Amino acid sequence: MTKAKWTGVFPALATPFTSEGKIDKAQQAALVELLLSEGVHGFIVGGSTGEYYSMSLEEREELFRGVHAVVAGRGTLIAGTSSTNHAETLHLTRVAKDIGYDGVMVLPPVYCLPTPAEIVKVFEEIAAIGLPIMVYNNPARVGVALPTGLTEKLTAIPGVAAYKESARDLYAVAELCYATRDRLAIFAGLEPYGAAIMSRGGAGIVSTISNVVGRQVVDYYNAIRAGDAAEAAKNQRVIDEMYHLLGRSGLANFSFVKCAMAALGRPGGAVRAPHIMGDDAKIAEIGKEVRAIYARAGIELPQA
Repeated sequence: MTKAKWTGVFPALATPFTSEGKIDKAQQAALVELLLSEGVHGFIVGGSTGEYYSMSLEEREELFRGVHAVVAGRGTLIAGTSSTNHAETLHLTRVAKDIGYDGVMVLPPVYCLPTPAEIVKVFEEIAAIGLPIMVYNNPARVGVALPTGLTEKLTAIPGVAAYKESARDLYAVAELCYATRDRLAIFAGLEPYGAAIMSRGGAGIVSTISNVVGRQVVDYYNAIRAGDAAEAAKNQRVIDEMYHLLGRSGLANFSFVKCAMAALGRPGGAVRAPHIMGDDAKIAEIGKEVRAIYARAGIELPQA
């Protein structure tokens, strides 16, 4: 299989929960519609930003079906099927295929610190199900990295067609891009690295922060594609400063995302344990700082 033709901005879709911890289907549908209106090209459903690790298998299947029904062919749909249990990953990949997803995104096995041979075998078994795979490199969360040599071995597996890069070593990222961009559609998994990866042949951005600032991530992507450095720089500033704000917020990453969404009136719902939402004062503080970020960048804050 040649590399996937996937391109653009793919939000790592947040999963809105009610205060009782149920999936809020109405807010989920509203969030999908809002992001589509902001120009995104597809979605990663049930990834880390979607808090998959807090869900049962049944809930993850329900999420896949619900988002698929709302999107209804208006964007590329990739299911996050990673699990600490390999059998569950295989099961969820089959479910995604049956529902009609375009592909799956999968981390190397989490927590167990697999060997390179074990990583290759895992991806061979997933690929045998028959959906294109976006391999996800996130050593900070997984505990093992995918160096260029190992990733090149993965490209020999029919079905491995895309790659999400969330490593922070730009030298290693550049090596990976040059070695595999003819065989993989490479996506930046950290939005501040979008221009660096796309200038090296990358296909787009898988974006957590687009749940909050979707229009700016799309405008950033479009400006890079158009070679408009000034427009890219304005939107880059919003993206970078959102991550600076996250870092000093004192919140877990996905708690920050949902608090920022709440502050801007976006349909994000609540987080699920172990995460904790900020209180009303924290949400108001985040909203004030987000508005200041937009003002410094010279961009009008979009309305939800």
